This record gives sequence, C-alpha cells and structure tokens, in this order.
Amino acid sequence: MLWGCQVTSDPPHKTLVDPNTDAGAKTPDASTPCELAFGAAACGATCKVDGDCHPGLHCATGACSADCFDTADCPKDYSCSATGRCLKADGIFLDPAMTDPTDPSDPPECVEGQVEFKAVVPQVWLLLDRSGSMAETLSGTTTRWAALGNVLFGDPALATDRGVVGAFADRMAFAAVFFTSGGSSSCVLQLESVALAANNYRHIRERYNKLAPSGGTPTAESVAATVAVAATSDLTGGPKLLVLATDGAPGGCAPSTGIPDTTKVENEVAQAYVQQIQTFAISISTGTDIAHMQRVANLGVGLAADATPAAPLYTATSQDDLKSAFSTILSKLPRSCIFSLNGTVEAENADQGTVVLNGQALVYNDPNGWTLKQSDEVELTGSACMQLQDGDDELKINFPCAVFTPVVK
Repeated sequence: MLWGCQVTSDPPHKTLVDPNTDAGAKTPDASTPCELAFGAAACGATCKVDGDCHPGLHCATGACSADCFDTADCPKDYSCSATGRCLKADGIFLDPAMTDPTDPSDPPECVEGQVEFKAVVPQVWLLLDRSGSMAETLSGTTTRWAALGNVLFGDPALATDRGVVGAFADRMAFAAVFFTSGGSSSCVLQLESVALAANNYRHIRERYNKLAPSGGTPTAESVAATVAVAATSDLTGGPKLLVLATDGAPGGCAPSTGIPDTTKVENEVAQAYVQQIQTFAISISTGTDIAHMQRVANLGVGLAADATPAAPLYTATSQDDLKSAFSTILSKLPRSCIFSLNGTVEAENADQGTVVLNGQALVYNDPNGWTLKQSDEVELTGSACMQLQDGDDELKINFPCAVFTPVVK
C-alpha cells in the first residue's frame, strides 16, 4: 500500500492508538499511516524525484509515498530502505531510485551519484514430457508426473516447499512447455506452454496442475517449436537455455522421411546451439535411449555428438535424483556479470564512470575490471567477474550526469 505524503521538516513520529478510546476516531491532523509517522503536513507532496520528498519517503505516481517504515512492514527476505521501499536483500547494492517511472509527464532527470542497475539474468525454457508413460511409477508409488511436479513446484503437503522453480525464481526468468501428441485418427502435436516471464512460479504451477500424462513423445517437433520461440524472445538479455526432461525414446508426428526420430532430435538440439541456445538433458527413469540422450547432452553444449569427455547427462530413477538434476543444472548457471542500467552512457566518455566491487574500484577496459558492453550495460571482466560469481558481493555502479541519460524502461 502507498500513502501520499507532503514535505515537512518535522521528524518522523508514530502515534499509538489508546485501546481505551474509540479505535475508529481520527485525530484532527492525521488519518493515514504515513501521516501518523511523518505528520499531516507531509502528505500529498508533488514530486518528480526521491530528493523532493521528506527523508524516509520516495516519489511514486508524482507524490511522496512510503511502502514501509521498518523491515517488519516488508515481506520475508525484504528490508525497508531509507526511502521507504521494500527491497530484496540479494547482496547487490542498488542506488536509490531517482525518477518516478509511473509519471509520463516529464522525461527522467539525472541526479548526480544515483544510477540504478540490475543483473542480466538467464532465460530458461523447461521442455517437459507429459506423454502417457509419465503416468508410470518412478519409485515407490510416486508416478513420474507427480515426481516432476513435486520437484519443480514443491511437495503440496509442505506449505514452505516451492520446488526448484520457486527456489530459483528470483535468479532467472522461466518459461515452460509441456509436450505430447494426440489425435484419434492421426498424430497431432500438443504443446501447453507458459510464456517466459520473471517470477513465473505460480503461472507454471497452475498450468501443470491442469494437465495429465497422455499420448506420445514428439520430442524433435517440440524442441523445434520451443527454439523457434526462444530464438525471437529476449526478456532479460541474458543467456538462453533449454532443459529437456523426458522418460522415453522420441517419437514423432511428421511423415516418415527415413531419418530416425533420435537423429531428428539431435539435429534440432545442434541447431538450437547455433542460435546460442544451450540444451541440458534429463532422462527420467531408464526407459530412454541413453546413448541418444548422451548425444543430445553433448550437442546441447556445442560438443561433438561422440565427444570425450562427454557433457553431463542426468539420469533420475527417483524423485531425489530428479531434484538433484534440476538443481544442479540451474545452480551451475553462473551469476551474471552483466548489469543493465536505467539509462544510456556516452561510449566515448564511459571511462568517467566508477564501478566498485566490495570497496575496491575496478579499472575501465582492464581485462580484470569492467567495460561498457553496450550503451546501457556494464560488464565485469576477468577476475572481477569471477569474484562476483563466487559470493554475495556488494557492487556499486555510477556515472556522472554529464555522460549519463536516464530512460524509463
């Protein structure tokens, strides 16, 4: 909830309600939480930047507001910033917002010492087999389909378990494609998909809950269709990858051409890599053609089909194996060293910027420093990138207004 406020020099204060008085009665000069904290004269101030507002408030929709007064007002894992925003504590320092992106009346104004940035995160397409064989048991009495749901979205009996998609939702953007084939008299490719988006856990889980295993395993056509979408999508600017999880040898819906279905899958995966989309393979149970799946794993990361040493191939004969496979693939995706700015930098004057990692200033265009990847992106290089990927580090990026132009993204 946002509370409109006006500028005042009065220090923040909170008014407690006396339980012995009418709880519904309003004080003459304060009737909202913001007014109670900052005084009635502080509410509704017109603003364009955070600096126009009283300390503890920020500019939103042209008026000074506060989402929180202390961390107790924010969701779990979030903290209350000095400008009254609930921010995720992710180890990356974000300078305060300097413009109100919801106010289209004026272009953003640059404020010295304040530049916003965010990591360019990976884009992940989950390509998930929902053929009839997924109704068979994986281990014990748990079907392969149920195990897949438990791993991706969490055990329904455990309220705090959000599965691997929930665990990684704030580190990458997800899409999902559930593939099978159907048709009473002919083979028809059936794809149920959820478009790529940030924080996509709920939408993917809801789609999974509406589906059930049936039909065949048209893997090649499904890879081709998914790659066609991924190649033309670019939500975050980050690397793209496909995680293929299947429990059987591939079939197909296309007329026979004499080319084995396994070869068709391998060709599609190789073509995906040419389009800068890596593929990681998970064999659910041992019913797949393991030699074929190994070739898929190799081709998916740009190796020869029969490469030695081979790329990792993940085989799951239990729910724990399946969870380990997804978790390992996603956790090995390196933390991004590319950061998107909320504006553009003059390339010829980029060296006037400052990039500081854990208190150490990095050198522009140094092999172990930083560079301007494009006008609105900064990239850490060499040992600086490796240091960032190894831990939760504090990063600060800034450019003087003389060379930086804010934009609303």
